[in-house]
Amino acid sequence: MGVTIMLLLFLFGESSSVMAQETADLHLHQDTVYRYFPAHSPVKATWMSAALPGLGQYYNGKYWKIPIIYAGFSTMAFFVIQNRYEYNRYKEAYAIKVELPEGQSSDNIFVENYSQADLLSQREYYQSSLELSYILTGVFYILQIVDATVDAHLYDYDIDDDLSIHFEPQLVPTEFGPRVTPGIGIRYKLAVD
Repeated sequence: MGVTIMLLLFLFGESSSVMAQETADLHLHQDTVYRYFPAHSPVKATWMSAALPGLGQYYNGKYWKIPIIYAGFSTMAFFVIQNRYEYNRYKEAYAIKVELPEGQSSDNIFVENYSQADLLSQREYYQSSLELSYILTGVFYILQIVDATVDAHLYDYDIDDDLSIHFEPQLVPTEFGPRVTPGIGIRYKLAVD
């Protein structure tokens, strides 16, 4: 309760000091406005997304991507856990099979049903699957950082609704003089602010 009161007093105190400024201070120059209100930063989006996956997408306003990112990480975590579990099972069964004297039995079902070569093959398969799961998780992590960075770069990109095509004949100089000739031309305009 005390923290809330302190916060309110701070906010109201700041607003009264802002109102007390002279009117000459309110007319800021163009470069001053950019200093106080910085543009959308791709670097900030990159670091936010690296610190917590999905935070860069939140900063960019792409809220619909956050569930996709966490669904992807959940899927990757499932495969890591599943492959590690199977790897440990076959690793343990292979160790028992190697140490087990000839003619004795074990209560491990894998030791009884598989040969030593089969257990080794399964252990290596799940080890490579586990390593691949780690690599794919890292790649997915890097891709979500790249996605946040690219979205931040394109944050202020203006997409005009006027995407029209205009056909018009032109007189093109040829070696026989100016004539109307068939051709395709592309004209674009870059707006520099």
